[in-house]
Amino acid sequence: MKFYEFIQYLQKENPDKVIMVKSGAFFNAIGRDAIVLESVLGFKRTCHAKLLCKCGLPVSYVKENLEKVKNRLKEKNISIILYDEVEGGRYKYNNKTYDVLFELEGESIKENRNSLNCIECKNNVYNKDINKYEIEKENFDNLIKIIKSEIAKFFDKKS
Repeated sequence: MKFYEFIQYLQKENPDKVIMVKSGAFFNAIGRDAIVLESVLGFKRTCHAKLLCKCGLPVSYVKENLEKVKNRLKEKNISIILYDEVEGGRYKYNNKTYDVLFELEGESIKENRNSLNCIECKNNVYNKDINKYEIEKENFDNLIKIIKSEIAKFFDKKS
């Protein structure tokens, strides 16, 4: 099972709530939940995969500002569940267990789409022809040349 499938399972268990699950350094939401969080809270939405949006909140921010985060979500009247990695949690994924960090009751979500138009997405463009992400704002080849040049300068100074 892939991580997004784990999140989709939790979404099916809680169809009227936004679901965010800790993955690495972020609590992530995917699909319809990412679209809701973008529209209601202004989160930056990106492409997780073809036709699947995602957005997230840094774990460190949430844990340091838990009451502030809860109050902001309450203000927006969002039904949401945040799942965190915990020892002995009820839900298992890849040798980790997860359980509810907090749950808020509010309006149930009305979004059914998993993505907005991927081709027009300004946050991240998914190139469906070659099935990988394109980096629009950075000239990646130029960046590699600059890095190689700086490395060469560094080693030339050492000689």
